[in-house]
Formats: sequence, structure tokens, C-alpha cells
Amino acid sequence: MKLITIENSHLKKNSLLTIYDERIFQYINLDFEIEKWVDDCQFTEGPVWNKNGFYLFSDIPQNLVYQLHPGASKQIFLNNSGYVSKKNSNLSEQIGSNGLAYDNKENLFICQHGNGAVVQYTDGVIHSLVTEYNGKRFNSPNDIVVHPNDSIFFTDPPYGLKDQQLQPENAQPIAGIYCWRNSEVKLICDHYKYPNGVCLSPDFKSLFISSNKPFENFITEYDAETFKLREKILNESGDGIKCDRYYNLWLCTKEGIIIIDKKGKRLGKISLPTIPANCCWGGPLLSDLFITARQNIFCIKELLVQ
Repeated sequence: MKLITIENSHLKKNSLLTIYDERIFQYINLDFEIEKWVDDCQFTEGPVWNKNGFYLFSDIPQNLVYQLHPGASKQIFLNNSGYVSKKNSNLSEQIGSNGLAYDNKENLFICQHGNGAVVQYTDGVIHSLVTEYNGKRFNSPNDIVVHPNDSIFFTDPPYGLKDQQLQPENAQPIAGIYCWRNSEVKLICDHYKYPNGVCLSPDFKSLFISSNKPFENFITEYDAETFKLREKILNESGDGIKCDRYYNLWLCTKEGIIIIDKKGKRLGKISLPTIPANCCWGGPLLSDLFITARQNIFCIKELLVQ
């Protein structure tokens, strides 16, 4: 495989674009800049774009959701976003919210580590939505995506539990991937010990799941309607995962953001100053890449080719 490394003169010095396959030129604009928008958080996650022109993201240890308008300072959007009780010895320090997602009606859905639940936030009010499975709380719902048919998919690793280990006596005995549909929770995958990122394809027919653990170095693709396993992409993993309009997958990894095609072949990599945890598409044309990366927030405007 031919490797081409381009250090674009328009990029800041800490930005490096590595090309593995020249097909990537069809999908991204090479003349981009990586902008740092925030640098004073603890651990950012769960980015989501609101069509009214702003982003939301979680700061997990601070138990906060922030709102960020492009060009403005971050503002607290929601306090106690993942945990509202007193300190619990069964939990880790990662008690706050993680994944965030909107439905078509602009209801916000929040993965809560500390509470072990998925909740709905509408008009300033939090409503409990999914709080248990088989009579036990969830471990720590991590990432989330909402289908246009109102199905809600989420991952449930034990990162919010003490020592980031399962506690079958208190929570789920497995780290699963679930679907909430028609007021019913279904377990659709139990192949991971630390399931993490989850996203849908542009046609909403496929659900992709990833783990950021090296020993779970595979991405699974499921039928979003029937929950049947379609494909397993080997030798790749990621924390957050997103699909672009061209069906390429964007993986947040310790290497940076790795871009692969739908068959798992690497197209490129964007290196960042800090390790990315998650990302989302935003901006008026959904071509801006908004990235949560530890204490930082980065944005790459107009990255996707129209």
C-alpha cells in the first residue's frame, strides 16, 4: 500500500494529514485548518450539532453539558447532566453525561454514566426514558444515535463503574449494545467487553459499533431494522465513530482520526494535538467536523467535499 504524507501549508504546525489512498481526495478538502475552540475542560465527549446553529458536548468528570456557538465562548447548558445523587462508591470519577443525540423533533437524548440511564431532555425538563434491563440498571450508557423511526441505539460499557469493571450484583452482567424501540429495550449485541462508539449510515439501514480497546480490534455492522449482523471489519477500532455522506467511517483513535471506506480500507488520518474521543458533523452544510479531544474542542470547517 502506497503511503503519501502531505503537510499542507495552510495547516497549523501541529496538524498532519496522512494519505493512505488517493480516493480520499474525492471526499475531503485538503485546504483546511484545525481550529482550537476550547482548551479548559477535563474530558470532553458526546458532541452533537443543533440545527439552530450551535453544538452541545459533555464534560464527563464535571457532570456538565456545554453549549457552544461557533465564534463564542462555551456556556453551561445543563448541570448534573449524568448524576444527581450523593457520591457512590460503586462509581468511577466519570459520573457525568457522555453521548448526546437529537431526534427529528429536537428532543435531546442523554447517556448518563452515574445514573446508568438514558434520559430525554425537552423544554428544559429531563424525563426518564431507559433506566433498566432485566430488572437492573445499566452500567454507564456511553454513545447514542437516534434513527428517524425513533429507535434509539446506545452502548453500555462499564467506564462509569468503579475500576471500570462490570458489577453484575449492581448493574448489567454484560457490556451490551441496546435498542429502545416502541417502549421496549432489546439487547442487539454482546460481542464486546467495552463497546463504545455507535453510528448510523446515511441511509439509516446500517448500525456501526466500535470499541477503543486494542484487544477488540474490529467494527461490527448490523442491520438497523432486523438487528442481524452484516459485516465485521477487522483490524480497526475506535472510541467515537461517525459515518459521512459518502459512507466512509471516521474513527477517533490514539493515532488521531482515521478514515476508512465501508470495506475497512484506510483512506487517511488526521493527527491532532490531543487524543480525540468523539466527533460529529455540523455547520450549515454538515461539512464541519467538530471534535472532542480530552480537555480540548477542535473544529475543521468545510472539511467534507460537497
